[in-house]
Amino acid sequence: MRLFRLLVILLFIPCVFIKAQQKISFDEALNAAYQNNIELQKQSSKIKNAEYVLGESARLPNPVFTYSREDLNSGSVNYKEWIASGSIPLNFLWNRWSKVESKEKSLEAQKLLYESLKLNVLANVRESYFALNKYSDLSGRLNNTLTRLTGLAESAKNRLNEGDISEYEFQRILIEVNKIRSAASEIEFLKTRSENNLKLLIGYSSSEKILTEPAELNTYLDFSEEELVANALKSRNDLKSMQMLIESENLFLSHNQLKIIPEISLSAGYKKQTDDLKGTVLQIDFEVPLFNRGQLAVKQSETELNLLEKEAEFLINKIKTEVSETYQSYIVNKSLYKARSEIRLENIFNSAAYSYEQGEISLIEFIDGINAFIDGSILSGELEINLLKNYSRLEKAVGISLTILEK
Repeated sequence: MRLFRLLVILLFIPCVFIKAQQKISFDEALNAAYQNNIELQKQSSKIKNAEYVLGESARLPNPVFTYSREDLNSGSVNYKEWIASGSIPLNFLWNRWSKVESKEKSLEAQKLLYESLKLNVLANVRESYFALNKYSDLSGRLNNTLTRLTGLAESAKNRLNEGDISEYEFQRILIEVNKIRSAASEIEFLKTRSENNLKLLIGYSSSEKILTEPAELNTYLDFSEEELVANALKSRNDLKSMQMLIESENLFLSHNQLKIIPEISLSAGYKKQTDDLKGTVLQIDFEVPLFNRGQLAVKQSETELNLLEKEAEFLINKIKTEVSETYQSYIVNKSLYKARSEIRLENIFNSAAYSYEQGEISLIEFIDGINAFIDGSILSGELEINLLKNYSRLEKAVGISLTILEK
């Protein structure tokens, strides 16, 4: 029985490990983010509410059915009368269309805002996914270096015991090992932070471990700053949404202005009396607008419209600033990234380690080689991460994928 339990446990352990180490492609991460992102879910709810409001505004008003009856008597005289009628307000004939058009524009604005949020989610997921991938590679490289240096430290200890190197030289090697261990720990922390950010974006449990697939760096850009600003003003869905809301509020203002016309309702029915008099009954009712002429609703719409126009103007200036700043940051990072392309970091470390083991270079030269390799590796990885980060933020600022943008 104990042997059976042991076998079950041994079979279960790999399953747990596989589940904990889940490999996910970028497309899978993005689809998960679209499904689980709370901001997108909130915006979906706003779209549904806008659809409900549109449906409600398109409905016809309910008719009112009235039945009245009189049974009167005076001594031997009896008098009876009944009336059955139906009435309906008439204002909907001219009020309804402006309200429906207003709510249609409002619904379209919410849909455009949803698309804007989707692009933001795409940029954020790509940022975190790429950062996790690069920090994982960098962490592995530093750990491999640390393993090799630990071996060198063991060799140095033996050489110390044999009197080939001094105590100072041995201690300096140990210091470099600890420096690399500290750098590797810092990179591991950045890797964990990127992983946690990605898990929050895609809705994964914090206990799950994510493995990424190799991520290609595609940051080609063939547009000037002026072209990007012009495209942003045409493509940004949040700006389109704001403009649609302005149109909606304009229509709603027209709707409220029509409410100055007094409420009018028409009734039609049938009446019958005891003396056999009977026939149709017509009645029209209209409100006399002596006091309330809908001034409050008109003023509120005018205030809201004025505020939306100011927000749109502010958003236009904000978009221009965002595109300009992200473009300049992208150009700087692109230049730095190109400058590091000629550096062969592996050659630096391998040459330094081999030469030191063979006694061809001094300790100072060896340490200099190690520091150059570690600093260069971290710098190279962070330049890649920063370049893609700026490229993604530039796409977010322009409001459209730069790979499909046309001149």
